[in-house]
Amino acid sequence: MYIYGVNPVVEAFKVPQALKEVFIAKKRILKLKEIIELAEKNSIPVKIVDEAFIEKISQGVHQGVVAKIKPKETITLDDALNIASHKNEPAFFLILDLIEDPQNFGSICRVADAAGVHAIIYQERRSAGLVPSAWKASAGALWHVNLVQVNNIKYAIRALKEHNIKIYGAEAKAEKLYWKSDFTQPMALVVGSEGKGIRQTVLSLCDEVVKIPMKGKVNSLNVSVATSLLAFEVLRQRSKIID
Repeated sequence: MYIYGVNPVVEAFKVPQALKEVFIAKKRILKLKEIIELAEKNSIPVKIVDEAFIEKISQGVHQGVVAKIKPKETITLDDALNIASHKNEPAFFLILDLIEDPQNFGSICRVADAAGVHAIIYQERRSAGLVPSAWKASAGALWHVNLVQVNNIKYAIRALKEHNIKIYGAEAKAEKLYWKSDFTQPMALVVGSEGKGIRQTVLSLCDEVVKIPMKGKVNSLNVSVATSLLAFEVLRQRSKIID
């Protein structure tokens, strides 16, 4: 498994034994001095290579650095439930209904890390998953978010409901505005793919469906942007209670 880009690689140094090897482009040694020093400090092998080698591995905006990493471990749904319990916080999960664009997947992980989401739940099939471009889009946040990979998110939703987790769906055609919902209780937020939204079979399992009001001519936001608005409303409501 390889990741590329400055931020994802720098963040990897914060995770014990995550990095196996770092590759630096010859022409960018001076600009990547920080990464080289971190590698030396952590006894990670560094190889100076032609930029063509890095381009072949990364197939994206690599900034002159690629790293070989150990696979990120996912957690179970039970593990995710325990995280909120151990932190003495009401549960907050994101459920991704077939997000197939790696850029969106990575950006959502970045939002989740910033907003204090306890875990992201996604389906193994027909989801972007942990591909290199998702790591790049996350700016390294993928190292710090808890991921639950399941065979079927509908089963996962039912399991969460058995633990009194309220399920919210984000849907453009919903009647209720998202800021009028109570996000202070244990909850999971379902977001769907940008093209099709949440599948009807998944939407039917949601306890409440909310929307972001739109006044422009384009009737939807990018899914990662929409997730950001919703996630930070959760954080706002919960911070208000703490204050």
